[in-house]
Amino acid sequence: MVFTMDTYREHPGINHSTLKAFAKGAAHVKHQIENGTVETDAMRLGTLFHLLVLEPERQATDVAVAPKVNRRTKAGKEELSDWEKQSVGKIIVTEEQLATAIQMRQAVADHPAAGPIIESLVHREVDVYWTDPFFRMQCKAKVDGISETSIVDLKTTIDATPSGFTRAIFNHYYHTQASWYMQGVHTAAIAKPTDFIFIAVEKVAPFEVGVYRVGADAMQAGLITVTKWLSDYYERSKTSDWVSFPEVVQVEVPAWIQNNL
Repeated sequence: MVFTMDTYREHPGINHSTLKAFAKGAAHVKHQIENGTVETDAMRLGTLFHLLVLEPERQATDVAVAPKVNRRTKAGKEELSDWEKQSVGKIIVTEEQLATAIQMRQAVADHPAAGPIIESLVHREVDVYWTDPFFRMQCKAKVDGISETSIVDLKTTIDATPSGFTRAIFNHYYHTQASWYMQGVHTAAIAKPTDFIFIAVEKVAPFEVGVYRVGADAMQAGLITVTKWLSDYYERSKTSDWVSFPEVVQVEVPAWIQNNL
């Protein structure tokens, strides 16, 4: 099996990654729609880590480790070219990235809370499609895992401590993602989970793991925000107006500056 997300990518539904761009401005949403996301090394590590934890059987067929060759020689260039042709559609990683992802997977498996949660998953890597009941817009999400009671999402992070990851949840809008996924899973009638759980794993040794349940207040805050984004998307998609800040903005001294005067 060759690694592919073509079916999900080609579906016309709006996803959370696109809506989240409203946090920067409407022009960013338009850019995301037209250009997609450029994969970074951090994103590639995250993709590899997800595969190793959720679908480990795919490692042998869907992961390609880049050979170490001398790119200045003809033989090295030919070897690399042949390898690239054979690796089309696979997750391309370095030996170091694979070693890191394997250690991260083991950290999850050994964790007293995270390991059993992963083992309890009934569905893994689930494509969810639904129609928003109010705006009648097609929506989609790619959910890491669903157990009998919870939606589970894996996150790589630089800080898995309660204070550090709580900041990450709100800085990176993970709470809006949680609400979006919960809405999608319930609307699509895939399951009826009541909890949303993040398993956060640090990307460097010792690969600390933290497990976090999203509280009701955070879920409600996420729902309010993501609904506003969806409403904005609905209106702008009709008018093709993607100007983020159309009016002159008056700059005032912010409170954190005033407090230091």
